[in-house]
Amino acid sequence: FYLARKRRLDEKKWAQVGEISMDTIKSWTQDSSWNYAHKLLLLEAECLFLKGEEHEHIAAAKYNESIALAKKHKFKNEEGLASQKAAMFHLEYNRKEEALSHLKHAKACYECWGATGLARQIKIAIESLSSQSFPKI
Repeated sequence: FYLARKRRLDEKKWAQVGEISMDTIKSWTQDSSWNYAHKLLLLEAECLFLKGEEHEHIAAAKYNESIALAKKHKFKNEEGLASQKAAMFHLEYNRKEEALSHLKHAKACYECWGATGLARQIKIAIESLSSQSFPKI
């Protein structure tokens, strides 16, 4: 869904790829909810983000649910990813404080997971956002 947002000329193609991926994960979730439910919620949030402003509140809730489930099942890397994606979502709607909060959470997750390179990238994004310019994350 990210590529559908970024490559508007190919939006339909990438949205289709996202839908297929979401269907696959949905079937896997039936067999192993603890392992896949947070991934499905993240894909659903990204799909709603792509669909636009009328789905904004549901998308925000799905990001938060994805983060909470990843945390509950100790998927630190995916908790960080969901937080990072949620930050991008909030930036799109000019909610700087929410974006900063999610970026800080993503940074902490990546540090805990040992992904120091990702944590450094997020730190730069936090500093950039804190100084009023919008980062590319």
